[in-house]
Amino acid sequence: MKNAIDVLDESGLRTGEVLSRSDIHRLGKLHRVVHLYLFDTKGRLLLQRRASTVDHFPDALTISVLGHVDAGESSMDTVERELEEELGLSRERVSTRFLFSYRRDAVLSEEYIDRQFNDVYAAWGDFALSDVAVDTAEVAGVCLVEFAEFVAMASDPSSALADVYRDEARDLVYFLAKRFGTTPQSICETHLPS
Repeated sequence: MKNAIDVLDESGLRTGEVLSRSDIHRLGKLHRVVHLYLFDTKGRLLLQRRASTVDHFPDALTISVLGHVDAGESSMDTVERELEEELGLSRERVSTRFLFSYRRDAVLSEEYIDRQFNDVYAAWGDFALSDVAVDTAEVAGVCLVEFAEFVAMASDPSSALADVYRDEARDLVYFLAKRFGTTPQSICETHLPS
């Protein structure tokens, strides 16, 4: 089965059942995905503008890379595969670090039920926007934003950022605070709602 995905139990362990991406979402089965926040050497975050034709979050800004973990694949393998597939960047160009994992359940439509464990990674690499190659059927464009600008977008419900990333932004800021030269509490209190 092409794009087969492992179904998970409530603990995040495999059940032995394998389904297609469309069946996973149609049936609302638990599965694992990766979220990668990719920063350039200047500390700017790469964001994608979703195409208007995609099945979830059309026209919204999303994070650098997101993808379903295929059956038999680890989440780190997925990050490396999706980095190449979605952005055209090889794994050798970036340094990747696992940050945290959490579960999210959301009904986006009758045919698209997200019940997933999100493995969140951050990566840093030496690249320019001209190095990035996207699938124009899924992505309308890419941009680089300062981390503080992303934090502000995540705290503003009227921003173009897809709502799904607002939930994880608080913990992202917490784990990246030292790298960006501030304390986790001051960023969260200043820029994110409680």
